[in-house]
Amino acid sequence: MRSALIFLVLLLCACQTGKRTEKSTQKSIANYCRYSKYLSIKDSLGGYVVLIQHPDSKHRYYHLFIAQPTKRLSVLSSTHIGMLSALHQENAIVGISDLRFVFSPLVRNRTLAKQIVQLDQAQSEQTISVDKLLESKTEYVVYSAFSGSFSNEERLRKLGIQCIPDYDWREESALGKAEWVLLFGALTGKMQEAKHLFSTIEKAFQKEKIKLSSVHQPERMISGNVTGDFWYAPAGDSYMSQLYRESGFHYIYQHVKGTGSLAYSMEKIMKDGQQVQIWMNPGFPTRSAILGANPKAKYLPFFSNARIYCYTHNSNKYWELSALRPDWLLADFHAILTNNQGKKRYFYQEVR
Repeated sequence: MRSALIFLVLLLCACQTGKRTEKSTQKSIANYCRYSKYLSIKDSLGGYVVLIQHPDSKHRYYHLFIAQPTKRLSVLSSTHIGMLSALHQENAIVGISDLRFVFSPLVRNRTLAKQIVQLDQAQSEQTISVDKLLESKTEYVVYSAFSGSFSNEERLRKLGIQCIPDYDWREESALGKAEWVLLFGALTGKMQEAKHLFSTIEKAFQKEKIKLSSVHQPERMISGNVTGDFWYAPAGDSYMSQLYRESGFHYIYQHVKGTGSLAYSMEKIMKDGQQVQIWMNPGFPTRSAILGANPKAKYLPFFSNARIYCYTHNSNKYWELSALRPDWLLADFHAILTNNQGKKRYFYQEVR
C-alpha cells in the first residue's frame, strides 16, 4: 500500500513537471511583433503562425498558417503596396483596387501592361469584383476592413483564396503601424529582409526623436480642415496626435480624449486658433485651393499668419509610404518645427 502511494505521488509530480515544461516551451516561441497591438507572428513547423486580433473585440481573432511563400497577392490599400515595394516584392502583386491611387512606378507600369488586374473597387472593399480576383489567380487578398467585415470572404475561401485583414490603420503608435511590414515579409518569404528593414526604421525613428527633443520652444499647431459643417482634427489619443506629440509639436487638441477624429464648429476653431503658428494637413496644396473649397477659411486667424504644410502635392506617395516610414515623417516635422528651408523633406511641402 505504501509503495503504491509513493508511486502515485511520483506520477503526479511527473505530470505537473511535464505541464510546466510544455508551458515554458510555448513561451520560448517569440512573437516577432513588439509594438503592434493587433498583429502576432511566430515561427512554427517551418512556416509562420499569424494571429490578428480584431481592434473592436478582444476575443475575435484571425488565424493563418503560412507554409510556403506566395507570388500572387492582391492588395486593396496603397499602404500594402508601399510595404511590398519596400521589400522589392512588387512582382508578387497581381491585383490592386485602383491605379489612380498608386505611387510605385513599377506597380503602375505592371498594371498598365496588364500584369496586375484592377479589381473594380468603386466605393469600398465590399464592392470588389470576385470575377476579377479569379482572373488574377491570386492566392491571398489583403484588405483593411474600413467598412467592417469582408462580405466576399466565405465565398473566396471556398474558391481557394485566403482573405487577410490588415489593421495597421487602427494602430495607435507609429512603430506599431510600421511593424505590419512583417506580415508581408512572412507572406512573400522575405521575413529576414522585413525584420532588417523594420530594425533600420526603428533606429532611425528613435534617432529623430532625440533630435526633436532639443526643440525647446515648440510652436502652437492645429491640424485638419473643414468638411461640410465641421472641422475634423485628430483626437488626442489617435495615431497622428501621438506622432505630433513625439515630434515636439504643441498640438492644441493633444489632451482631448479619443482615438478617432474630433468634429468642431468653425466658431470653436476660430476661438481656439488665436495663437496658432503652424497649420498642418489642410488637405490642399495651395492657399487658393483651400479658399476654393472653403471660402470662410480667410476668416481663420491662422490662415494668413501661420505657416501651412501638407503632403497633397503628392498624396499617393504619402499614403503609400508614410505608414511604413514614421522616421521620414519625424524628419519632415523636425524641418517644419525648426523652419529649416534647406533640409530635404520626404512628404511635406509648405502651402503657399
